Amino acid sequence: MPLPTDILFPVDFSDRCRSVSPAVAKMARQLDVLVTVFHAMTFGDLKFPQIAETLSDFLRMKLDQFPGPVENVPAIRRELAHGPAAQSIVRMTSRMERPLIMMPTRGHTRFRQLLLGSVTAAVLHDAECPVWTEAHMEDPPEQTGDHQTLVCAVDMGPQTTGVLRAAHEFSIQFRAALLVVHSVPGVDPRFTSGIAQRAHRFLIDQALEQFPVYRRTAGSLPGGSGLLDLPLEIVEEIGLADGILAAAARHNADLLIIGRGAIQGPLGRLRTIAHDLIRHSHCGVLSV
Repeated sequence: MPLPTDILFPVDFSDRCRSVSPAVAKMARQLDVLVTVFHAMTFGDLKFPQIAETLSDFLRMKLDQFPGPVENVPAIRRELAHGPAAQSIVRMTSRMERPLIMMPTRGHTRFRQLLLGSVTAAVLHDAECPVWTEAHMEDPPEQTGDHQTLVCAVDMGPQTTGVLRAAHEFSIQFRAALLVVHSVPGVDPRFTSGIAQRAHRFLIDQALEQFPVYRRTAGSLPGGSGLLDLPLEIVEEIGLADGILAAAARHNADLLIIGRGAIQGPLGRLRTIAHDLIRHSHCGVLSV
């Protein structure tokens, strides 16, 4: 996956958006790309055009001032649109060459930590481009945007080659260490048996057999030679997401890179495990 050439930063003028602005600015500097600060007006159809015009002017003024002084960003512009937020965000990316969406997840309280914000969830569901989301917790760490260690989670599915390529490209650009992990369900000690142990061993052996094929395919593409010797770390927890999250925490990852999937049906592009990873990761998540 080629690196992004544009960053779309959707904002609702909340403190949560303001808190991730340093990470957006840092990403823009690292990629040397334009940032578009974007707000979608969702106040609906008003009967009095003058009121709509006044509200638009007010929101434009807020947008021009948000998030305050931004230092050393290659270029910045501000766009105001009218319509539902998620649809407007996805539509805006269709006008960009290779966009990256960067947005908070809106987990303000312990209860809301169980859920992604509706706009964020819809964007993750519908967007075709990579999406960066902040650590989804009540009191997230400061979003500085530093990237020294990247953890890439692969599932040995059709997206594996693309996810590996994306992780490799970002690690080179950031000059960051890259670790690749694959989660295999651990054997529940409450239900251990010979069959369970053999099935568990089979999944591990299968992953170790498949990964070199994906790695070789990704490494054969231009600039991918650094992938050819990249090792695979097998993580084993009862839950698939738990193993990946534990690995990211153990390696003190600054960024977790995952695939969102391309399945059809109600979940669309957002696989259940991707949803769990985004909701519980201690660091930002880049889903591609």
